[in-house]
Amino acid sequence: MKILHLLSILALAVTVPFVAAKEEEQDDDGFFYFQDNMDWSNSAILPLSCVETNQGEHVAFTLYKKNHNSCRRNAMGTYKTTIPYFLRSYIKQMKEEYAAKGADYEVEEESLEFLECQQYYYNNQMYYMKIGCRNTGSGFQVHAYSDMYCTQKVQLGGYNNMGVDISSLKVNFQTCKACVAQNGYNQYNNNNNAYYNNYGGGMSSHDSYLCAATYHYKENCNRACRRAAKNGSSGSSSRNSYSGDGFSTVGKVFLWILSFSAIFFLLAGLAQRKKMSKQDTLIEEAAIKSSGVDKKYIPRIFIGFVLFIIILIIFKKKVLTWFFLVAINIALFGYWMHLKNKAEQNAAVSGFQLYGEGGTPA
Repeated sequence: MKILHLLSILALAVTVPFVAAKEEEQDDDGFFYFQDNMDWSNSAILPLSCVETNQGEHVAFTLYKKNHNSCRRNAMGTYKTTIPYFLRSYIKQMKEEYAAKGADYEVEEESLEFLECQQYYYNNQMYYMKIGCRNTGSGFQVHAYSDMYCTQKVQLGGYNNMGVDISSLKVNFQTCKACVAQNGYNQYNNNNNAYYNNYGGGMSSHDSYLCAATYHYKENCNRACRRAAKNGSSGSSSRNSYSGDGFSTVGKVFLWILSFSAIFFLLAGLAQRKKMSKQDTLIEEAAIKSSGVDKKYIPRIFIGFVLFIIILIIFKKKVLTWFFLVAINIALFGYWMHLKNKAEQNAAVSGFQLYGEGGTPA
């Protein structure tokens, strides 16, 4: 029995690396052949947009750590990678997820050829074709070029992709995608990956092909890249309600309006307060003292409140920002009107005492 047990262990040790090698044969150019020590089990990726800058055409994306709350917090960073790299990673991930469900993820193989620059005849003319970004940034399009390196674009007009079917190359931009789909297959696959790595192989087997490859082949998404990604995704309404996004143009306008109105109400209230009678000033100070707040701390509290609102704006907490901005405007406006009405009442009383009930001098 011991001999049989040893033989079974030996057979398993030989078979597992062989299976791993068979999987790696599909990765002919070694694209997925890299060591990945990241734990993607609770992470996510948010494809932002297909962007075009002076550095070329890329897919911009943000990776999120665990507890990301559907890509709303704990961002690992915003990066970019080439369209071929991203699509290869995305397609591989989708094929793995579909296979785990016993289904096939259909991709037109001919379209994959145009991830790289290819010679192509269109309307009896020879061009060079390559997949790039659509003008909207929310998808891909086949572009025509005049040179074999696909650097000089040719405007042919229309969006028919010159007869090349790339309808299967779809990426759900502005949609949070888990790096690892939660099913039994992934747990089994993760165990196998760990076993392969123990034998020094299986660097082409990953918990998440999409997140692992995009992170491995990532490039820095600089200011121009982020701006292009933001412009490309501004037309999408799928995440307009997401509180982690930046303020829209209209939102920024109202931020300025509410900020200036708060400053106006504050200055108006201070100016009105200077006109208060000595008796009203003493009454107000007594009311403040009875509330347990020292008068000298009021300016500090107000400054702290303003800084708190600024922090909310910086961290893009839109709901809280609007709530506190509106609240401070209402409070300052109410205080100003209170002082103004008080001054008018005092003026009316003074006039009555001076002229009497009939309007003649008393």
